[in-house]
Amino acid sequence: MRIIMGKPYAIELRNLKQTYEWALKVPIEKLCYFVNASHDLPLVAVGSGGSLTAACMAALLHQRVGMMSKGVTPLDFISTEKTIQDTSVLIMSAGGRNTDILSAFRFAATSEPRQLMAFCLRTESPLAILSKKFRYSSLLDFDLPSGKDGFLATNSLLAFIIILIRAYKESFGEDYTFQQNLPYIHENYEEFKILAPPLLEKNTLVVLYGGWGFPVAIDAESKFTEAALSNIQIADYRNFAHGRHHWLAKRGDETGIIALITPEEREIAERTLDIIPKKIPILQITTDKTGPIGSLELLVKMLCLVYLVGNVRGIDPGMPGVPKFGRRIYNLRPSLNSKHKLHHGMDQKERIAIIRKSKSSSLANMKIEDLEYWRKAYRAYLQRIERTAFGSVVFDYDGTLCDPDERYSGLSNEIGQELVRLLRGGIVLGIATGRGKSVRIDLQRSIPKKHWEKLLIGYYNGSDIAFLEDQDHPDKTSPPHTSLQLIKDSLEGNQQFHRLAKYEFRPKQITVEPGNAAFWKMTRAILLNIVTKTKVSGIQVLESSHSIDVLAPGVSKRDLVLACEEVAKKIGNPRVAFCIGDRGEWPGNDYEFLSTPYSVSVDTVSPDPDSCWNLSQAGHRGVQATLGYLKSLHIEGGVLCYRPNKT
Repeated sequence: MRIIMGKPYAIELRNLKQTYEWALKVPIEKLCYFVNASHDLPLVAVGSGGSLTAACMAALLHQRVGMMSKGVTPLDFISTEKTIQDTSVLIMSAGGRNTDILSAFRFAATSEPRQLMAFCLRTESPLAILSKKFRYSSLLDFDLPSGKDGFLATNSLLAFIIILIRAYKESFGEDYTFQQNLPYIHENYEEFKILAPPLLEKNTLVVLYGGWGFPVAIDAESKFTEAALSNIQIADYRNFAHGRHHWLAKRGDETGIIALITPEEREIAERTLDIIPKKIPILQITTDKTGPIGSLELLVKMLCLVYLVGNVRGIDPGMPGVPKFGRRIYNLRPSLNSKHKLHHGMDQKERIAIIRKSKSSSLANMKIEDLEYWRKAYRAYLQRIERTAFGSVVFDYDGTLCDPDERYSGLSNEIGQELVRLLRGGIVLGIATGRGKSVRIDLQRSIPKKHWEKLLIGYYNGSDIAFLEDQDHPDKTSPPHTSLQLIKDSLEGNQQFHRLAKYEFRPKQITVEPGNAAFWKMTRAILLNIVTKTKVSGIQVLESSHSIDVLAPGVSKRDLVLACEEVAKKIGNPRVAFCIGDRGEWPGNDYEFLSTPYSVSVDTVSPDPDSCWNLSQAGHRGVQATLGYLKSLHIEGGVLCYRPNKT
């Protein structure tokens, strides 16, 4: 029994022009932000079915800007035994509802990669709902004007490819020029009607490719197989040379070749095809455009070829009919691998905390002595903070109290209410930031004035400390530190630096913001070189999510911790401060601040077993993790206690 589903493939092709024009205009700021934030990380792009083609294109685009990347299926991804903490993960799905992609996203979110995005071409999908449970992840979703694809990915795939190319073009200034109009579908179809007939007599097709032809080869295998049009083999031109050509020697009578050719591999393609026995029919699908734009053109041509082959075979690729057993297979759920199972009787909180601290992919692979070391350290640390009474809490600001998308809007109502709850209970608060008066303005807007006298701000990474009520701070009128003046003079004369970044000079801090994500590494290298040449001891170069800060000797967020402890002592509170930040791993700008004995992170952690643990729930990061900590801080008898199990 077969179930007819989908829509006629001819309609799908007619909609491509509309999709092309739409995809060139749709806003993609969120994807550009993700691409920028992933500039120095490996990328894992995940897609199933037709979306795997888009995942492979994302991988090629990412490799072009300098980082290794891979397009994988959900099961490939879930089965990994390696940690993905220091990677970016892009989950792609046209409909956002199949069990494989939902499982992949859940696995990714709880494995906590550095960046995570769900990219879906349907709004309000199950994938969108799931992604919102993990606030550190980002979501880009649209409703395609052409509606849902038929049985094969067509309009969704074209949209994915165009939007991905646009994002890398805009993020890294790549020289990609889109054609004004989509390559003419009818023209391609008519050309194939003339050139392809010898090929269409064959049951097996070998697709040869190189470089930017790879996503198109992946898509050819997908479409020809899913619609049962032909047997398909794919190989790049040189891997074909390593034995795969033997198929032609034994099965040449039943085999044809589709050769995907872009300018980059034209020479090796032509030399290879010249040697193929003349009896083997060859269809060359070519483009004169380089890079991803050439790949896009080849993809459109392949969509036309699929239509032609379908017509010859008497199969509509858009609605070929699905067997009942196929639906049953489709709806099976993959199992998460062992890294998400409990080990050695420990609960999930302990397991997640140790994985974060040890940077292990799986406790199952950890040596027993190492595991016992971390378990002992975790329990000693937890016991210490649960038995300590605190009189103050010191927070980092960006990334801890404000997520990146709140940077210019200020504190959320949830965070504001929790801070007020602590202040109302007599707890002293400190907020450390690399920024200046914009943080004071945001906090004054969220905190009632009667509490301002119990909240201190450590502006410019703790170099300028004042109460929230003090309108005269931060003070930028004091003379600059001599070591920073030397660095500033060197920056002024460095033409390369000025092409890469801009900076703000303050008395005890230089804040550097690279102009483009791709410039981050070189900007950092220039700064470190200049700082080293000054031969002034004590200068620190630390990083946040958006800037690189050069700090004068002696500047530290820990000064704010000491100031809060002194204020707490004066009003009769316990002197000890509880510290919460996000960048606990060096060279993060909270590294020193979170080295205190009573510190927790909402993101990266140091390797120190005695401080800077991340105790938040799996998949929680940033403000979402901060809220979890705040709800575990309870005022008991006038002092603050950490009680994570108290409701």
